[in-house]
Amino acid sequence: MTSKLGIFSIIAGVVLGLFALISKFMDAAVFLSTMTISTFFEGITDKILDWISNDTVYNALYSFFYEIHLAGVLIGSGAILLIIGSFIRKD
Repeated sequence: MTSKLGIFSIIAGVVLGLFALISKFMDAAVFLSTMTISTFFEGITDKILDWISNDTVYNALYSFFYEIHLAGVLIGSGAILLIIGSFIRKD
């Protein structure tokens, strides 16, 4: 199950990334071109970042929430899930 989630997450990230690249190439101001995690969870991400006092952790979370495109997050989490799923085989 974890392997399937990883594969689906990678596919979703690639498709989202392709659509974002196409919209940037066509100079269309579509929400796909600037979609990050903060697009969906604006209030929650602000509250999480307000609780953090360490600058290093704050900068890492800020770039994760606001600067990395959602396609990159999906591909990264899909790769992690795929690796975990390949070691935990329960078929």
